[in-house]
Amino acid sequence: MGRLLRIGFIPVLLTAFAANSETDVPDFSREVLPILSNKCFVCHGPDAGKNIKLTTYEEATKDHGGTRPINPDDIEASEILARIHHPSDPMPPLDAEKQLTPSERDVLTRWVRSGGEYAEHWAYVPPMKSTEYNSIDEFIAADLAKNNLDFAEEADKATLARRVALTLTGLPPEPKLLADHMADDSPDAYESFVDALLESPRYGEHQARYWLDAVRYGDTHGLHLDNKRGIYPYRDWVVLALNDNLPFDDFITWQIAGDLLPDPTLEQQVATGYVRLNPSTSEGGAIPEEFQAKNNFDRVETLGTAFLGVSMLCVRCHTHKYDPVPHEEYYRLMAFFNSTAESPMDGNSYDYKPNVLAPKNVEDWKKWRAINQKIIDGVTPIEPVPEKVFTPLEFSTIDALYKSTPEVLDDGSISFTNEGFSYIFESTTFSGKLEGFQLEVLASEDDDATESEELKVLRQFKATLTTPDGESKELKFRRATSETSISGYSATDIISEKPEKGWAVSHENGESPRVLLELMYEEILTEGSTLAIELEHADPSQQLGHVKLWAVDHLIDRGPKGDMERLRDTFTTTLVAKEGPPRETYVLERGEYDMPIGDPLEPDVISIGGPMPEGAPKNRLGLAQWLTSPDNPLVARVLVNRMWQQVFGYGLVRTPEDFGLQGEQPTHPELLDWLAVTLHETDWNYKAMIKRMVMSRTFRQSSKFREDISDPDNRLFARGPSYRLDAEVLRDLNLWASGLLDPHMGGEGVKPYQPDGMWMALAHPASNTKKYVQDEGERLYRRSLYVYWKRTSPHPMMTLFDAPNRETSCVRRSRSNTPLQSLALLNETQRVETARVLAERLLKEQPSDEARLKQLFSLVVCKAPTAAEREACNTLLSNMKVRYGAAPDDAEKLLATGMAPRDETLDAAEHAAWTQVAATLLASDRALLLY
Repeated sequence: MGRLLRIGFIPVLLTAFAANSETDVPDFSREVLPILSNKCFVCHGPDAGKNIKLTTYEEATKDHGGTRPINPDDIEASEILARIHHPSDPMPPLDAEKQLTPSERDVLTRWVRSGGEYAEHWAYVPPMKSTEYNSIDEFIAADLAKNNLDFAEEADKATLARRVALTLTGLPPEPKLLADHMADDSPDAYESFVDALLESPRYGEHQARYWLDAVRYGDTHGLHLDNKRGIYPYRDWVVLALNDNLPFDDFITWQIAGDLLPDPTLEQQVATGYVRLNPSTSEGGAIPEEFQAKNNFDRVETLGTAFLGVSMLCVRCHTHKYDPVPHEEYYRLMAFFNSTAESPMDGNSYDYKPNVLAPKNVEDWKKWRAINQKIIDGVTPIEPVPEKVFTPLEFSTIDALYKSTPEVLDDGSISFTNEGFSYIFESTTFSGKLEGFQLEVLASEDDDATESEELKVLRQFKATLTTPDGESKELKFRRATSETSISGYSATDIISEKPEKGWAVSHENGESPRVLLELMYEEILTEGSTLAIELEHADPSQQLGHVKLWAVDHLIDRGPKGDMERLRDTFTTTLVAKEGPPRETYVLERGEYDMPIGDPLEPDVISIGGPMPEGAPKNRLGLAQWLTSPDNPLVARVLVNRMWQQVFGYGLVRTPEDFGLQGEQPTHPELLDWLAVTLHETDWNYKAMIKRMVMSRTFRQSSKFREDISDPDNRLFARGPSYRLDAEVLRDLNLWASGLLDPHMGGEGVKPYQPDGMWMALAHPASNTKKYVQDEGERLYRRSLYVYWKRTSPHPMMTLFDAPNRETSCVRRSRSNTPLQSLALLNETQRVETARVLAERLLKEQPSDEARLKQLFSLVVCKAPTAAEREACNTLLSNMKVRYGAAPDDAEKLLATGMAPRDETLDAAEHAAWTQVAATLLASDRALLLY
């Protein structure tokens, strides 16, 4: 629409129209505002500039030289009425892309004639809990009744079992769990089945992938070199938190601001990896100030999509064209993130600081929790390390390469001076568990020493173990620490190549410096083994008072503290958020980093989400408190809508990324609000909300298409959910059915089969992810959640089935249907391999073709084949037996697909035939769909 101008309208036209119009007043938020937003706000919205605005009642009733869009004093003189009905110069203009429909024109007419009252958009009003209904089914049933409909019949028991298992865990039910459920005729059988699925560790893995899409998790930086970066412990923490049913307000708070909580735990720190998931770069020529802004743009826009359901992208440059989000509010929101400590340039680094060390897989997280709880509970008192842990080494051979006479002291240690240069000791008397060595280095007193003088100590310490059968290996340190600060060197120098200068220690106030080094192994020494130890002194011209050496069978207390230290030795790096020096934040003209406007801004929230809670700090912790406040109208609605989408395939709001004026209206607004308030009232209990949904009659309906209703998109939820499964589930289902699925949880991303050269073709020559190195063994069969996510080139089977690249937040995947998908389903290496291994499983576990077919369908479909399915499969099986019996080389070629070992005692033709039957079922709708 252009600027509204007064034009003489035609009373006869309006009078005639009014005679045919309904007299009821349309609901502004649900009927009028969507029309204004879709057809008018492009010119007359919040970003209208000098044009007339129609965003508020005050703006719409303002006098513009005798003309008012809505004239409360003379409603028939309202310019809107004149313009929307003008035959030759209407609004929107005749050349506008979007025109009003007759029904929309009717709604606007009735609205203006009723007084043109305004109301806030439904999503920006705090949700109210209806007292009329008290369950999901009551809301859905009431809406069905308005259309003279009722629920569909309940899905059969086996179909429902498969449906709910795939919904909650992303996998079919385990055969025993399914068999027990099918045999359970008690009234609470289904609820017991659901509870078992909710307690499965596979639940958290499946639910986590939705969250990782929303927060754009990736294993690489995402820009330029797209190098590796260490953040997968964050992903593993998400799995654990969802399995533990961490209250979702805590789940949000820890991610936004875990580091700002009092005495933050390791988990709370790791959770802040959320803040560090933005794509980053260190490209030559990139401007740090520009990327400081870009990194924070990404955070604000992800927050808008993932938590608020509001598109914030356009507000980077100007006030929102449709929603009431001013330009300045965007930058106040950005100010919350503008004081984090990391550099705007990532240095192409894996451990781009700040970071912490964290468990490297889910199992280690569980160990860490258990040990930590013991320490907290004080189960084992922490005692000083007793003397007895130092075990004397009785050396049968001492070989001084130069001149030295080591002395065995009373405490069992060996003392020697630096008169020589290098020493080798051999012992055959020690057996048992060797945890390491302790060296004490004491410099001789030197009256002329100054505080700045450095003493070079040791250049090398090497331990070699030779077993009784003559096999030798150098022991590798898992930890090296020092009780003193070593100028310019770390304790790890001793386990690497010889340091250029050796280890150096500064004199302290003229006193003799003392260094205590702990060099930890974990090795079992058997009787008859030879342990050789070599020490090389860095500088024989300097005098050492002595060097003492102990073998250590247990250096650290055997209680929880010791267990924790040993576990920490295995930890890996993960990126976290920390507050740094405050940076000033300005409004940026058109989002240009070098075009600040006005004065510096204080952190603050966007007004459509309500004010910050009273007393909340103006930092990320305060931001988290605002997000989880019951007064925030958006967050709970957005989250329960996505939960509904995960369960039913579509949200109550079918634009989960946009709850704004350009998004769709909720199909069941009162139900959405009831769910949002319930989430607050139940202490943000995520599992309870998911269970409420899958226990509903609405979910348990048959998904068969109903002929008695014209509702192809199932907006009334008059039948059960039915949709194509997501990429990860399609892969995991195959692995699970074949028995190949590796149950290991967490850890660094895995690299299954993918076509050669994909990463090389897309990567910068200097990238450390340019070469794809396929995994071997069990890692090939890890669950798809753990597939390495290279943002510039995700795994092709993921993208083929509509997984996002995770360069930006994604809260709704598309579901395409292409010939290329069919080609991949029947030919991709892992799918052929899983079909082959599944066929082998059937041949080994069942005695007849009939039993094999029954087991195949039971695994994939959770029920026996129908007569038509049995006939089709038997025909295919018969044809394939003939085909491969006549072409044994083809059978061998098919059975050579993939790296999983093959039982070559099986008949190749029969094995190949069953492989094709399995592959066909796994590529059919029976496997690909949830129904």
